Amino acid sequence: MRLQGMGLWLALVSPGLMAAPVQVQREGVLGTSFEMQVDGGGARGARAVDAALDEIARLEQQLSTWRDDSALSHYNDGHLRTERLPDAVAGVLAACERWRIETDGAFSCRLGGLIAQWRQADASDQLPERAALRRQARALSALPAPTDGPLDPAAGLRFDVDGIAKGYILDRALASARRAAPKASGIRIDIGGDAVYWGHPENRDAWRVDVADPKQPIDNQPGIAHVRLASQAIAASGHHSRGYAIGRRHLSHILDPQDGWPVSYAPTATVIATDAATADALATALSVMPIREGIALVDRIDGAAALVVSDAGIPFASARWPAALVKDEAAPSPAVPTVVIDYEIPAIKADRYRKPYLAVWIEREDGRAVRQLHVLGDRSRWLSELPRWWRHYGRNDPAGALGIARPTRAAGHYTLAWDGRDDRGEPMPAGRYVLRVEAAREHGGHEDIALPFPLGGGASPLQHQGTTEIGRLLLRYDKT
Repeated sequence: MRLQGMGLWLALVSPGLMAAPVQVQREGVLGTSFEMQVDGGGARGARAVDAALDEIARLEQQLSTWRDDSALSHYNDGHLRTERLPDAVAGVLAACERWRIETDGAFSCRLGGLIAQWRQADASDQLPERAALRRQARALSALPAPTDGPLDPAAGLRFDVDGIAKGYILDRALASARRAAPKASGIRIDIGGDAVYWGHPENRDAWRVDVADPKQPIDNQPGIAHVRLASQAIAASGHHSRGYAIGRRHLSHILDPQDGWPVSYAPTATVIATDAATADALATALSVMPIREGIALVDRIDGAAALVVSDAGIPFASARWPAALVKDEAAPSPAVPTVVIDYEIPAIKADRYRKPYLAVWIEREDGRAVRQLHVLGDRSRWLSELPRWWRHYGRNDPAGALGIARPTRAAGHYTLAWDGRDDRGEPMPAGRYVLRVEAAREHGGHEDIALPFPLGGGASPLQHQGTTEIGRLLLRYDKT
């Protein structure tokens, strides 16, 4: 009798102790795996799951391009007018056009006809004609956005919204779940690795998410990063698990909207955003855009962060990515000042002067690369004339190297900064490091400078005077 009374007291005082989170896993939802967790929802947790699944099924009926009876398929076939489109279809198509403009054409939902040709090529094991695809892609890009009336199938415009639809559906499923369980403290919905997280799980202030290696997504191995999410979404793009197999070639399933051809040596991306549709669209766009331009786009979007990994596995973090990383509370990283690097491209009098190709990066004392800071040069032929940098970053990934490179610069003084983090955005411990600056010039010389410096304990500036292709270097610390 006493034990029963103790149990009743616990239930009355702390009902959360008696209510375990509702967790559900299913296969075949949107053609992939589905996982959902509801914390603090009590008896309504199961209702939240049902509400989310019902909304997913409803939206799939409207947005699927794999179903001939979907509203989007009817619209593509010219059987629906724009004023009769369901709200979901109209909303997704409007978002597609916004992102097409925002990304300068790198993201596009106008490729349904071209995707159908690639599926046919995959089935017949014959490559399509590249020039013809390029002409079609450019013609589709030049078409005005549809307004009133049905689509004209003769124009060749068919919408495929796979690059944003899953994120849109995740957002709407979450909204349905929250209405069904208004007292829940946290909800997680994951469809095929893309996920939306609301609130927080029981006894934690945020959700902790393991970011898989996009090149080798091994389920039982730790990922390449761990992030904290609170009322945020995450999405990833990848080229290695999906694609077209034609002959001995494996081509990406993501097409370049500019020429209708699968992207080659493309980066993969993991994106965090305030909503799943934004994360989904950005992840798709980053797989097509040059890395530097993609990172700049992410930095312009409020609340967005990304980790872009080149085809050779070199990571590039956006400005907000480090803030999302899980901090190791047992061994906090020491605060380190920002390292500011002033470098000079000297003025050289020469009949055949060409502006130099230049790379700046940070190494450990043993020569292992830590962080790539700056690359000037837009041709892989001459970037390879920077042998030390090429060995670390360019040799196995010339496309990725060109993706982050900037145009060469005229003689003058310039400034860079290092925030003490590695290429993945992880903080580096205090210790000894080496600043590397390498430059080479067509019809000119080559120079490679190594400037050792302390991180975390040094305060005095360091300088070095180059002799040929590099002028004065000044390394200083900004503790603010």
